[in-house]
Amino acid sequence: MSNKQIELEEFSKDYRVVAVDMRGYNLSDKPEEISSYSMPHLMEEVKQLIEAFGEKECVLVAHDWGGAVAWAFAYTYPQYVKKLVMFDAPHPYIFIRELAENPAQREASSYMSFFQQPNSQDELLANNSEKLRNMLTEPGIKKGYLTKEEAKYVEAWNQPNAMKSMLNYYRASSLYPFEERVHKPVALPHKVFQSPTLIVWGNADEAFENSNLDGIEESVPNVTIHRLEGVGHAPQHEQPQKINEFMRDFLSK
Repeated sequence: MSNKQIELEEFSKDYRVVAVDMRGYNLSDKPEEISSYSMPHLMEEVKQLIEAFGEKECVLVAHDWGGAVAWAFAYTYPQYVKKLVMFDAPHPYIFIRELAENPAQREASSYMSFFQQPNSQDELLANNSEKLRNMLTEPGIKKGYLTKEEAKYVEAWNQPNAMKSMLNYYRASSLYPFEERVHKPVALPHKVFQSPTLIVWGNADEAFENSNLDGIEESVPNVTIHRLEGVGHAPQHEQPQKINEFMRDFLSK
């Protein structure tokens, strides 16, 4: 059983729980144009998904690229987000600050420049997705929080045009290349997100410096933060039971 299934089963006891493949991923539609992966399109899909279920607001739970979209969505359509839950997804205002001022964060994010290259998907998929497996799944299997069944990741990466579409998120991003973006502000309609927000952060995340949490209360005043020592980029994988406990406590308040 995957950790996503654990979370879905846990919270489906009390909530309508919806987990979707974002556009470009796995079996979802894969538009050809890079512009189709720009943030306005991604946010609009979240909005339409909420409305398609007949809801006016939701508890939005996100990680990594889903987190980037969720932050932008919360600052653009705050009326749709009753509560926000984030796993290792840096706040956009703070992340742009860190890229500008923190050489360690620029170094940690330098892989994104490679992801933007036109044929980077070919290198990532070569030898049965060896490079991606070394980056994303093999460490989890060695540490014991991923199982061999997680080879389904490789299957998803190898869906027709999936890897190219997934990388189009980076190609369409307004944050990169660094030299053109690090000193430009993030353009979102609101400066502060007022709704209750839970952040669970792995302090051993290799992608994001812990300084991405410094000063976050100025932009998210109603925030609860749990830092997990020794946990990496995906705390929902490494510590699923603890994540469920944090979420249960947060949602009950």
